[in-house]
Amino acid sequence: MGDFLAMLIWSEQFATGSPTIDEQHRQLISHVNLLDGLLHKTNPSRTDIEVIIQFLDFLDGYLESHFSYEEQCMENYRCPAHRQNQQAHEQFKLMFRRYKGNSVREGFRLELLNELNQTMHAWIQDHILRVDIALKPCLKAARP
Repeated sequence: MGDFLAMLIWSEQFATGSPTIDEQHRQLISHVNLLDGLLHKTNPSRTDIEVIIQFLDFLDGYLESHFSYEEQCMENYRCPAHRQNQQAHEQFKLMFRRYKGNSVREGFRLELLNELNQTMHAWIQDHILRVDIALKPCLKAARP
């Protein structure tokens, strides 16, 4: 079993001002909380394993669709965090590709899943709260 991480709860501090981006972030938080709950089971069931696979599939698609949408939004609204955001997204994609490669070679080892879970918690708390929310004043300034 891994270290227990506090459940992530959406609050206005995560709001970017974009309803689409905020909804995508809510979905990410919901998926991460689901994964977190599964990692504390001593004997995961077949259904639990399927949920983990679904989480990885969700995350794979999320990285492409959400990141590109968010980057385009930041570019369109001339957000000063645009470059920093793009670079962070590229680093995250590299980390996830490494994780997937390790999972293919080694299977769904608990240590790897815990590491991914901790990375996801840190990403939500650090990246969204430091970089993504920089979009909010840019969106506000653009609205009449």
